[in-house]
Amino acid sequence: MLKPFNNSNADTKEFKNVINLMQNNVDNTKDIINQIDIFLETKVLPKSMLDILTTQRNTYAVNVMNSIRIMKRI
Repeated sequence: MLKPFNNSNADTKEFKNVINLMQNNVDNTKDIINQIDIFLETKVLPKSMLDILTTQRNTYAVNVMNSIRIMKRI
């Protein structure tokens, strides 16, 4: 389990930059997930392609969840 980090001696500007980068990454990844969802709903694709896109979409979703967990702890 992750323990909260005592960042009282850390550079707050650096932390803010990291959080901003992570937030931008999360936002962009959510956009990709939405685009994959739309693509999956509107196109007739072979099962192999559906499986690949679904796996990729789920991987992105897990990454978003993990990034949000980390950002809450910083």
